[in-house]
Amino acid sequence: MIKKNKIIIYQVLTRLFGNNNSSCVCNGNIRENGCGKMSDFTTTALKEIKKFGATHIWYTGIVEHATQTDYGMYGIAADHPAIVKGKAGSPYAIKDYYDVDPDLANEVPKRMKEFENLVNRTH
Repeated sequence: MIKKNKIIIYQVLTRLFGNNNSSCVCNGNIRENGCGKMSDFTTTALKEIKKFGATHIWYTGIVEHATQTDYGMYGIAADHPAIVKGKAGSPYAIKDYYDVDPDLANEVPKRMKEFENLVNRTH
């Protein structure tokens, strides 16, 4: 009899993973509440996730979505408050399927390279 391997998906809200800021200010901005980064998924962290039995990772919130955080200096304007949930925004309010959320990068101009590095570490 052939044993089938079970797929176990570990879903993670990327901006929460690795965020050690515990202030949790209601409607706070990124400086007040902090934000996890793609680089928080180190080789060690990924090995620990695998030890849980996860075979796949679903990085929620990687794609650029509506936010009130202003990255105008990088050509990414803050969105109107009427369309943003809180300051950080909902990871499901996608703005650009071909870009990465700048909040998750250590260096905003290099966010796509940081994403590619995350994919390489994950595989």
